[in-house]
This record gives sequence, C-alpha cells and structure tokens, in this order.
Amino acid sequence: MKNTWRLPDAFVLSGFVASFFSGFLNPLYVSLILSRLDATVIAAGSFMASGFPVLVGLALGNRGVFDRLYAALPAVMLLELAAALGTAALAAVDLRAYYLVSMFVLGAFSSSVVYLLQKIKEVRYRRNRATFDRRCDMADATGLLLGSGLAVVGVSLFRDPLVVAGLGAVQTAAVYGLFLLLYRRVPSRRAPRTAEGGRDAGEEAHPRRHQGWIGRHQGWVGPLEAWRRRPQEMVRSLEAAVSPGRAAGRLSRLTA
Repeated sequence: MKNTWRLPDAFVLSGFVASFFSGFLNPLYVSLILSRLDATVIAAGSFMASGFPVLVGLALGNRGVFDRLYAALPAVMLLELAAALGTAALAAVDLRAYYLVSMFVLGAFSSSVVYLLQKIKEVRYRRNRATFDRRCDMADATGLLLGSGLAVVGVSLFRDPLVVAGLGAVQTAAVYGLFLLLYRRVPSRRAPRTAEGGRDAGEEAHPRRHQGWIGRHQGWVGPLEAWRRRPQEMVRSLEAAVSPGRAAGRLSRLTA
C-alpha cells in the first residue's frame, strides 16, 4: 500500500508560521522596543490594540458590511501589508510613533482579517471541526515553541529595532500569502427568483418544504397514504360487523 504525502492545510500552516514569528520576535520586541518606551505610551497602544477589535466586530455584525468586506478581503490584506511596511520604516525615525501606529494596524486591520476568515472556516471545515481545531492549536503551539527556542539565538544576533520591525512585516506577508490560498467568495444565500415570483429551477428547495423523507419520494405518496389508511378501514369494518343493529338483523333472519 502506497503512502500518499499531502501538503499541510494552509490554515494550519498559517497558524504555525504566525506563532513561529511571534515566539521569535516577542523577546526582541520587548528588549529592543518596549523597553525604550514610557509606560503611558505602552498603555495607550495596548488600549488601541484591544479596543479596535471590539468596534470592528460590532461593524461586521451587519451582514451587508461583512459580505462587502469579505469580497474585498485580498485588498484588505494588501492594505495591511502596505501599512506594516510603512510602520517598519517609521521605526527608523521614531519608536514611539512606530509602536502606536503598529498597535492601530494590529487592532483595526488584523482583527478585521481574523473576523472575515471565519467565513472560510464556515464554508470549508464543516465536518470534523473538532479535529481541525485541534490541529490548528497544535500547529500554533509547535510554532511558538520553535520560535521561542530560536529567540535565544536571535537576541544575540539582532540589536536594531528596525530589523525587528522589518521581520514583523515579513511575518504579515508570509501569513497573508497563505490566507490568500484559502480565500473564496461568499456563496449567495438565496438563489434568484423567476419573473413569476417563484423559485428558479436551479434552486434546491429546503427539505422541510417536502416534509422530509416522504416529500423526496413524491411517487410513493399515494401508495403510502393508502397503506396508512388501511388499518383504519379495517377497524371501521369490524365495528360495523359487531354493531348491535347488524347483530339483531342476523338474529331475526336466523329465527324466521
């Protein structure tokens, strides 16, 4: 029996790549960037990174907004990548401005992409969802473990904040490249209706419109209905056979 080798799922692989970069860059980010900032600036950036996802989530609760942004998801990813490259260049000028802008990009754009990608999970991973989620969590943990292990070497090699910011932009490009492999348009929720107001011939009717299994076998409805009524007819005939009037009639014929 031949062993077939398959490429890992792009969703699982993207989680591994993102976690690997996070594990590798976090010690560098803390030691080279956050350590040079005031606590008030760090608190403001943290507030933006956590506040914008709430606002974005409320906005995407509107179905029309969600569908339009999902259809433009590649453009949203490219816009965030351009913003990440711009903030990386800003790190060479002012670390405080770099930190605040990067937290804004993280809260506004990255959260939007994460919310919109849930549609892909809904469309592609309907079966064995628990197994898929477990694989994603294992890939994230493995990537974080490997990245954290290599961070020991990275701390001794990289001393420039601009390099850390540039690697963050590389992370965004790598992960979003994998996300684009998964991208698909939102399927239409309703098929077009005909001019007479009825459903189009190509639309699949909801199963409940045909009352389940019997409705899907319309040719059998007549025989099944007759078979269902047969016991009732038998009961009525027995009741008539043993009714008092018929019994008296039979008795009178026998005694005549």
